[in-house]
Amino acid sequence: MTTTGELESLDGVSARLKTLHAYVQDCERRVLKGEIMDLQGLDRNVLEVCDAVAALPPAEAQELESRMSELIEALEQLAGTMQVVQEKIDGGAS
Repeated sequence: MTTTGELESLDGVSARLKTLHAYVQDCERRVLKGEIMDLQGLDRNVLEVCDAVAALPPAEAQELESRMSELIEALEQLAGTMQVVQEKIDGGAS
């Protein structure tokens, strides 16, 4: 974590991005297994990583562009999986 006014290094932001991506993928696996996930704070963590990338010098931020795209895809996949699971639960409750 950084404090106000403190910039993270490219390596630090990259590591946080990697950890967050792995967490999102783990959440999807767990949702598919039928676990109920508490995703409270995920949005805050995503926002913090986005802000950290935006605070990097442009050339360094560009190095993380593809990894940011992968995180976005993983988040969209998780949201879709959660919707499908919820629809199955709602359909089974009828």
